[in-house]
Amino acid sequence: MFERYTEKARRAIFFARYEASQYGSMTIETEHLLLGILREDQAIARRFLHGKSGAQSVRDEIEREITRGERISTSVEVPLSAECMRILNMAAEESERLGQKNIGTEHMLLGVLREGGCFAARLLNERGLELAWLRDELAKRSDDPQKKAPEEIVSIMRLAWAWGSGQAFEFSTMFATDGQFVDSRGDLWIGPAHISEAVRRVFTAEGWAKTQGKIEDVQFVGSRAAVATLVWEPTEKLEKPNPGCVRMTAILTQKAEGWIISRVQATALQPQSRSAAG
Repeated sequence: MFERYTEKARRAIFFARYEASQYGSMTIETEHLLLGILREDQAIARRFLHGKSGAQSVRDEIEREITRGERISTSVEVPLSAECMRILNMAAEESERLGQKNIGTEHMLLGVLREGGCFAARLLNERGLELAWLRDELAKRSDDPQKKAPEEIVSIMRLAWAWGSGQAFEFSTMFATDGQFVDSRGDLWIGPAHISEAVRRVFTAEGWAKTQGKIEDVQFVGSRAAVATLVWEPTEKLEKPNPGCVRMTAILTQKAEGWIISRVQATALQPQSRSAAG
């Protein structure tokens, strides 16, 4: 079903499933889908919801209006609701309407607005976002290449934050579906699910503590690839080696939906045994 979806759109659906599980919902509802879109594509919030405060106000209103249930394990499959299925079908139609091959988060947003009676559409309408206007705006940007401003490589900053603060889920979702992570022991992990497992082992290892991430270098290879070097150092002097103190080389590629991490190689900054790493 998701062959035509961009990496960013797939991750938005992945985040929507996560949001549903955190709210204790047995199905992914339109508000979860909207939260997933805004969480993954922060550029949409900046462009159409008046910056970060707009996205936060959406979450705040959802918190006020829905009843939070008991959290569901992320290993449990949470299906899309009938409304969300219609939204994704309409997103495909909107992509075709704009003459675009791939289905992105912007098309999903159009699908939400077309499902006019749903909770997520009401939240957007209350913030001044209307279907006809958004269609026109996206059509203008599609027709005029000069209006497509290059995206910031926010993935690098997110990578630094996620590793340093021990956020395995956030770290893994920045990778492509076939992304590779080589840990400091030389073990290869492929795909966000396996990468999440790998880094979770590091974050639960003896001696792990939060670290401060720093970008050492970014080199562009043409216009569609970049190599970044990052290092994580302890925020305070520790008695034991910290498995979170590493240097990473990250390879990113630019796709239609933005910059995606395709491979990361980690090297320990200080000696650590195999048992300490997991």
